[in-house]
Amino acid sequence: MKADPAVKDSAGETPLAAALGAGCYDAARVLADADSSIFAENAAGSSVWKIAASRGTEAVEPILNEKTVLQQDKRGRTVLHYAVESRDETLVKAVLAKKANPGHADASGTTPLALAYADPEAGESARISAELILAGAEPLRGDFSYFETAVLKRNPGMRFEEGKTPLHIAAGNGYAGFVNYLLERKVPVNVKDIASSTPLHEAVRNGRIETARILLASGADPNPRDSSGNTPLHLVMPLASRSQLFTLLLGAGANPNLKDSYGETPLHIAARLGMSEDIIRALLNAGADTNERNKRGITPLALAIERNQLVQANLFVRLGADIHAEDMDGHTALSKAISSGPEMVEAVIVETNVQTRDSQGRTPLHIAVLNKAPEPIINYLISRKADINARDKNGDSPLHIAVRGNDRASGEILLAYGGDVFNPNVSGESALKIALARMGGRQDWVLNSAVIKSTDGAGNTPLHLAAEWQLAQVVTFIGEKGGDLDARNANGETPLFSAVKADSSETLRTMLSPSAERRADINARDFLGNSALHACIRWSAPRAAEALLDYDARSNSKRLINARNLAGKTALHEAARTGNLAFLRTLLAAGADINAADESGRTALTDAIKANREDAIRLLLDRKASPVIQDMYGRNALHEAVDNSSPEIVALLRASGGNAMSRDSYGKTPLSLALKKTSATMTAVIGKDTNMVDSDGNTPLHIAVSEHSGPESLETLLASGFPVNNRNRTGSTALLQAVRGGQESLAKVLLIAGADPYASDNQGESAVTIALAAYPALVPMIAEYAPEKTDTIGDGLLHYAARSGDAETVRRLLALPKIDRGARNISGETAYDIAVRWQRPEIAALLK
Repeated sequence: MKADPAVKDSAGETPLAAALGAGCYDAARVLADADSSIFAENAAGSSVWKIAASRGTEAVEPILNEKTVLQQDKRGRTVLHYAVESRDETLVKAVLAKKANPGHADASGTTPLALAYADPEAGESARISAELILAGAEPLRGDFSYFETAVLKRNPGMRFEEGKTPLHIAAGNGYAGFVNYLLERKVPVNVKDIASSTPLHEAVRNGRIETARILLASGADPNPRDSSGNTPLHLVMPLASRSQLFTLLLGAGANPNLKDSYGETPLHIAARLGMSEDIIRALLNAGADTNERNKRGITPLALAIERNQLVQANLFVRLGADIHAEDMDGHTALSKAISSGPEMVEAVIVETNVQTRDSQGRTPLHIAVLNKAPEPIINYLISRKADINARDKNGDSPLHIAVRGNDRASGEILLAYGGDVFNPNVSGESALKIALARMGGRQDWVLNSAVIKSTDGAGNTPLHLAAEWQLAQVVTFIGEKGGDLDARNANGETPLFSAVKADSSETLRTMLSPSAERRADINARDFLGNSALHACIRWSAPRAAEALLDYDARSNSKRLINARNLAGKTALHEAARTGNLAFLRTLLAAGADINAADESGRTALTDAIKANREDAIRLLLDRKASPVIQDMYGRNALHEAVDNSSPEIVALLRASGGNAMSRDSYGKTPLSLALKKTSATMTAVIGKDTNMVDSDGNTPLHIAVSEHSGPESLETLLASGFPVNNRNRTGSTALLQAVRGGQESLAKVLLIAGADPYASDNQGESAVTIALAAYPALVPMIAEYAPEKTDTIGDGLLHYAARSGDAETVRRLLALPKIDRGARNISGETAYDIAVRWQRPEIAALLK
């Protein structure tokens, strides 16, 4: 009787199940060979196959044979299905070795190959799939057709559409198991398709983190470029895996500064797409240049602004992006932000960049005004502490730009926050000057009430400046708006002075017009007391002077023509000092006092002399200026001329009535001053009058001696014919003074000229007596040059020596060849007789 292998015991187990349960594997082999069902289930629902699989290879091997591998369970599955599902490569191979059908589909149509493909992440899946394909499993095509073809062709590196390899496709699909399988078979990790994309490109492009990690770990180049120059970092990755992929690539050494064919770095891509802060920071931390430009010159910041990426734009500027970098069209991130509107400007302008400058030195506030930004943007920049008065390379402030463009809205905001209308640019133009010169309505908003009353660094009001700029119409306009025609600057000057500075007669007439509602004060003075007429001289303003003098004569009772400043000087003084002949003539013709004296008593003539203005001196003298008026120190024009002018001017002054012998407060005369000058000056001072004396009777010779002048000066005077023996009020001759002063060189000149050494003064002293008493060394010189001279009673030098000289002096005289010891006076006495009479035996002994 034949045994039934399908019979079951009370537990529902078949003999095969019981044999396996008892560990009787030989019995199990016999039963399996008898085609006992390996899928029969016991009461607990466990099949023979499940029991064997749970016990391992030792239990599985006996039940596998060519019959059992073809058996099916109630779902139509074979043992091969289960071997594949368990990812047991060894078991799969064992089953296939028993001639299992690799293409059998279960009741649901699922083949073992489909089960292998179900988990492409697992490395075993790829290997099992390859085993099945090579064992004859029908290819499923679809996502794995490339793999099936490559396996069948035994070529894991073969090319498919667009030159892609199985590694490209598996990496792009995220099939980590298949990627590993292909890499194990030495497929080049950096292989490129027709677009020069590598498997890493495909993995990154499709957001496949794990396959990207496997490729990098296997030596994939993190910086390959495709045909568009894209590296993996350039690719647009799925949002879900983007952050992890950036971290993975950068960690593997991906270069964040490589550019694609458009010149863009990964940071440009991140900006364009509005990628998250962590990605942007990761790129920057890896060394990405936030200011790199693409081929159009556009930076990542500019791209973020173009795409209205507020968060990213703000992040870029906080990380140091340059808001002024220009693109090929001359646009900057800032200009684009301004065009975008206030919200973007608020994102882009922060405290750290609100004062930054572009290549022209312009701040964001300059640029906003230049682009006629709306008021909220201007106000925002100011709220961020923008420098209202910052200057660009041309010296322009934002207000300059607003005024030049007649941008009232921006300009009024700038003025309200302290915009300076007075600061000049490098061309010398202030915002105020631009407004007043161009008008066109600018004056209406620039000249508000605060500006009209404001002043520049020198204290000038807009009215001062309008007058200086010769804007007569504007002067009237400012006056009508309440401008003060008599406002004073730091120098005390009113706008009238500014009109003078510009030599604008039209502006002056406008300011002084009788028909005007208010007129400027023609008699206003600056802080030094100078009038507008003084200023005409200072600024060489002849037309202004004529206008002032005309008004002064008609409407001011000629109070201006002789007005004095704090130093007492009139305009005529200033004209004389500067040598301005035209002004001198104009002022004199208008009635200027030619002899008006300043606080120190100096006249215009004196000032002209001190300034060495020869033509002015001649003009003043020709108009009868007095040369004898003395200043507070007693000096007159001739004193000053000797000190400052040429001999010709000195002579001219003397010829005009100058007194060479007039004394100043210190006793100095023009002559005494001339003695220390050149002979030409001295000659000019003395002229032809050889009888001149001072109030003490001193001749020029006396004065020369008293001033200790040199022999040359004395010789010049003697050559001019001055008497050598004239006495002064004390009876002294020039020689007597020279000897009394011990001035040997001067005494010698006078003696040679015939000076009388015996002429006595009111005290009875003569040059001889003084020499014998005080300067015996001078006695031989007198003997040398006046040996024949005697006094009125005939006493000669030896007679005087006998009377009062010492023995040594007598001996020296006797040794001289021109001394006659026997000479007698009128009374017939010799020097010996005098010595005896004067009871001087020692001297008499020498003279005997």
